[in-house]
Amino acid sequence: MPDKLYKYRPFHINSLRSVIQAEVFYAKPKTFNDPLDCDPTIEIDVSRSHLENLLYRMLLRTRTEKEAEGDISQLRYYSTEYGDYRKDETVEGYLKTIVANKIKDELDNELGNEGVLALSSTWASALMWSHYADEHKGICIEYDTRDQDHPRLAPVNYRAPRAVKTSDLWLWKAKGDNLARQRVFDTYFYSKSSEWKYEKEWRDVSNKSGVRGVPFRITAILFGLRCDPSIITSFVRLLSDHPKIKLWQMLPKDDSFALRREQVDREEVQRAGIREPSFLLFKDLVWDEDFERVDELEPAEDFDPEGNVI
Repeated sequence: MPDKLYKYRPFHINSLRSVIQAEVFYAKPKTFNDPLDCDPTIEIDVSRSHLENLLYRMLLRTRTEKEAEGDISQLRYYSTEYGDYRKDETVEGYLKTIVANKIKDELDNELGNEGVLALSSTWASALMWSHYADEHKGICIEYDTRDQDHPRLAPVNYRAPRAVKTSDLWLWKAKGDNLARQRVFDTYFYSKSSEWKYEKEWRDVSNKSGVRGVPFRITAILFGLRCDPSIITSFVRLLSDHPKIKLWQMLPKDDSFALRREQVDREEVQRAGIREPSFLLFKDLVWDEDFERVDELEPAEDFDPEGNVI
């Protein structure tokens, strides 16, 4: 696990609360910008009877035994539109498909309300600054992961399959197999398309979504290339009693498109202070009574090279 993880943020009230109130937001999977994220498919690798038994066990989480039996009987009835599933393999395949779809619905009902905190292991991603920090106008918060254990903090796997196996679901629900449960959990929450690998994402999963206290210590704030100086000044003053939290200004490297960072000089920012309105700067200025406006002076006389007035 990296010692440091990063959260890219636009600058607004919630990003201030992230620092001042030590809050973070665990989002529901269905709110992610990638609709395929935390939306696995179901791979059918068990028999129809195992599938139906699996669905029955999953339905019991929210239904009575009679209601669960009724739901499975209804699915069987739907399949009879195409024939007898007990005699026709094609019809049985159709029944397995609609049972698997129902299993997926129940899996989403069970895991879809979990909360996910997305972080990155890098502060130097130009794409992340652009996509998640208001086109480099925002900030990036650095967190230290070493202060406590984080059992659900894990890296995203950009090469893992998207499908959850029904055999793993069966082992979890029917046999209480914790390894199978973990495989389902990992596929559901930590598998993502390889197109997103530039994010170098790590995730912490909570049993509920919404605002929570941050589970890490803040160790630095980084300011984007386009971050307004007033935002930097505000953070310097806000964190004046927290010298251990470092402040960094993002800058471009001179020899490439990569980014670098330079530590903010807090003392220099403090000395600059708050700018006074310009009219206040000159309100006590006293003009000499004999001062003449430039546009009221007599035109200057011209002279030739020998000093004679022309």
